[in-house]
Amino acid sequence: MAKSTSQPSNEKTSNVKLPEVFAGLKPNKHLLHLSVLRQLSNQRAGTASTKTRAEVRGGGKKPWKQKGTGRARAGSIRSPLWVGGGITFGPKPRSFKFDLPQKARTLALAQSIVSKTDSLTILKGLPEVKDSKTKTFIKEMKSMSMTETPVLIIASPEEKNFKEVTRASRNIPDVSVIDCKFVGVWDVMKVKTLAITEQALKHLEKRFSTISKSKKNGAAK
Repeated sequence: MAKSTSQPSNEKTSNVKLPEVFAGLKPNKHLLHLSVLRQLSNQRAGTASTKTRAEVRGGGKKPWKQKGTGRARAGSIRSPLWVGGGITFGPKPRSFKFDLPQKARTLALAQSIVSKTDSLTILKGLPEVKDSKTKTFIKEMKSMSMTETPVLIIASPEEKNFKEVTRASRNIPDVSVIDCKFVGVWDVMKVKTLAITEQALKHLEKRFSTISKSKKNGAAK
């Protein structure tokens, strides 16, 4: 299912295909939408805040007498009608977080990876980046034909050169290296080029094993 290497002679890419747990998965637009919405919403700080007329300082004294001035009645300079006054129905700190069942989140991540099979490359390992140089990392990406941005590399922190590659990729726009334990649906859906190391793929296979188990249980019923 995974794309074969664009350069067959390239020793850094792998001919390994996606495991069987991905077989038969079809992207569900509604589930992917909810998963992306969940990830983006959970990233919102929700700290926007405005003051009502009761919270704005000052305004305790009536600006002018009730009658006889020819002007409209006014009880406080902190009225929402006044400049510098309170805000009516303004934002207050709140949480935008909502959750999805664990199985739904896992299934959505697997479906997002399947939707990128046309632009997916499986790497034998992370490239060697000496002294965490960004220039060296860019050359390595070009040698693996990973030039169409945005680019996402899913890797395991346990493998060699993870820290160096992560540090070298920070200065490159639209290129990110993410730990396979923390990758989300939106991280996968927003990129044009997806790369997964063999070690990270093994971790994802274990993570998605619950999907295949639920399929078997459903078929048995």
